[in-house]
Formats: sequence, structure tokens, C-alpha cells
Amino acid sequence: MAEVRPFRALRYDAALADPAQNIAPPYDVISPAEQRALYGRSPHNIVRVEYGETRETDSEADNRYTRAARDLCAWRDAGVLALDDVPAVYAYRQSFTWGGVRYERRQWFVALRLEPWDAGIIKPHERTLSNPKADRLDLLRATHTQVSPVYSIFRERGTAFEPPPDGAPLAGFEADGQHHSLGAITDAGAIASFAARIADADVYIADGHHRYETALAFRDEQRAAGGAWTGDEPSNFVLMALTHFSDPGLLVLPTHRLVTPPAYPDDARARIARRFRVAAVAPEQAAGALADAARAGDSAFVAFGIGDGGGASLLTLADRAGVESLMPAGESAAWKRLDVNVLQYGILRDVFGIDDAALAAGGAVTYTQDESEARAAVERGAARMAFLLNATPVAQIGAVADAGGRMPQKSTYFYPKLPTGLVLRPV
Repeated sequence: MAEVRPFRALRYDAALADPAQNIAPPYDVISPAEQRALYGRSPHNIVRVEYGETRETDSEADNRYTRAARDLCAWRDAGVLALDDVPAVYAYRQSFTWGGVRYERRQWFVALRLEPWDAGIIKPHERTLSNPKADRLDLLRATHTQVSPVYSIFRERGTAFEPPPDGAPLAGFEADGQHHSLGAITDAGAIASFAARIADADVYIADGHHRYETALAFRDEQRAAGGAWTGDEPSNFVLMALTHFSDPGLLVLPTHRLVTPPAYPDDARARIARRFRVAAVAPEQAAGALADAARAGDSAFVAFGIGDGGGASLLTLADRAGVESLMPAGESAAWKRLDVNVLQYGILRDVFGIDDAALAAGGAVTYTQDESEARAAVERGAARMAFLLNATPVAQIGAVADAGGRMPQKSTYFYPKLPTGLVLRPV
């Protein structure tokens, strides 16, 4: 069972540092230009801790991690960041617009007991990379603070979920085109009821696999350091935000592929046609064609650059058994039905030779959530081809995780990202 607890959050004091000027996106989506802009926005912007700049003069004694620790300490000393008086579960509403539609997503910030993957209590859905984990671990060692939350979705196994009240209001502000509303639930009964519901739920990590594994590694380091270990130490828990599976604001965007293969066979289109139905489609109808395919339960893609004339082609899977025969035998049926895997094994690997090594090397495939950018990249020659995908449904993410599988990198993009800086958790 997943165990969640209230915690005392470290938060910006709005009288000294406006949260609207000091939150930031998580580190893994901040470009160099965005990093510079966030530095210029405020001397207390959390980017200085979460994703500090590197300098030519960096040394063992002065680097992005030591500076993060110094800034965090200085801000606490000055009262810019203050620890709440009592533990709470923090209710958070994030309102945003996508495609002209207004959404509101609800989350609850908790301290969640860390469990290894093989316990099956917290379920991952994506694979992780070593470099980001090393970076996050260095930051956690330096600051002893969980700066950015792991984002997870949960689905109850028994009775229908009843959300707790939002609690006492703490903050409400506009930033980066979104409205952010934070409240503190301190009532013991409400917290116990919420914790019981999470204990009777399946919890799936949506975003932050690297942060979760980093927290596990840090916990193990602290345990190995010696002394009595009760299991209730702060490092035995991780800062996590939880959203319900059925939340109407839970939005997953597709991640389109921009492809420049190492070789382009003369008969590439004919090879694709061995396992996919290929039909011309007007570029402006691409989104509608993909939506129709999703409703029909088909794996389909819109491709630019696979034919003459620069037009668009709708590729609909015709030979599922043939494509799945190209996939690793040990993977589950749910994993094999993922559109990202159908594209990877049925087209990118089988037709263009882009295997795991080529993906790891980089350059052959890049990614965007912007359909118009994917098409424009082909038109201006920045990519040889582009493949538009449907978003991975939340239910399919859960099915893969339930079967013990891991989705490839860039399979999901939960939008918007959770901001960093609303609540921090010292460990």
C-alpha cells in the first residue's frame, strides 16, 4: 500500500518574494534561453536552485550545486523561504488553456514513502537515463531539499474517489499564462481519509522518474551512513503531487517525431506499405484523421516527407501481427500496442534502420509537441521526415505499468508541467 503523510512545506513568503515571479518549470524542460530569462525575472527565482547556471570558473568548491545550497540557505535565513508551522497535505489547482479550451487540474502535494520498483507499490511507466539521475543526486546531496515534486496519477481499487476539501487558502496568482491556487489541509480527519484512499489505490509515476530514483538513492546513502534507522526519517519519503486518473484536467499531449535517418531507401514508401495502409491526406486534416483513427482503435500516423511533392500521408496499421513480431518477445500485449512502439519497430527501425543504438546516439530522431513545427521542420529541411502521433491514453499508460513494462522515452507529455517552487520539502 502507498503511504502518504502531511509535511511542513518550505514556501515563498509573498511579502518578501512574489511566488508569481519565483516559480519555474522543472529542470528538464528549461532551455538555456529560458534559464537566462528566469535568472533575470527575480534574484530569488527557484531556477537558481533547481537548475543553476554553469560557469567557466566552476570548481569543486564553487559550482551549480554549491551555489544552489548557498542560495537556499541565504533565502531561508532572510525569510524569503519559510517553513510552515504545521504539517499539511497541500491542495493545488492549476488552471490553463490548450487548443482554445480552458482546463483545471487538481493535485495534492504529499510526502510519500519511498518504495523500490519491485515492490509494485509505486509503478513507473518510462525508462530512466543515468546522467539526469547523477545531476539530481548531486543537487539533493548539496541542498538536502526536495525542490521539485514527482508527479503521479492514482486510481482507486475500491470505492469511488471523493476529493478532500481544499483547506485554508495559502496562495493564488497568475504566472506564465496559468492560474495557481494553493491551500493547506491540516484537519487530521481529512488527512487520514485521503491517506486511506491513496493506500487503496494504484499509483503511477507520470513525470519525474529520475527524481524518484534519485530520492531512493539518497535514502539508501543516508541509511548506509550508520546510526539507528527507524524508517520515519525525512529521507525515507519523497515530495509527490498526486492527480486522480479521471481528473478532467489531466491532459496528455502527443510527442511527434522529427526524423533524419542515416539512410533513406529508394523504396521506403513501398516498404512502409507492406504493413501500413498509405493514403494521401490534406495537411490541415491531419489532426482530424488521427483523431478518427484513435476512436476506431487503430494505430495511425500522419507522415510528411515519405513521398514526392511534400504532401502528407496517413499511415494506418494493417498488419499488427507482422509489426508486433518485430518487437521484443518479452514485452506485454499492452506495450506492443503503444503507437510509439508501432512506429519505432514497424517503420523507423524496420524501414530506416533506426535501432536503439541510433536513438541513444541522438540526431536521427528529435521531438516536438507542436504539429505545425513538425511539418515546418520538413519544409525547411531541418528534418528529412516527420511523423505525427496521437497522444498515449492515460488508461494505456496504466495498462503498461500494471504489466510491469516501461514505455520508451518521449512516450508521454503531461501538460502543463508542474511548476517548481510552490512547495519544497527539506530532508
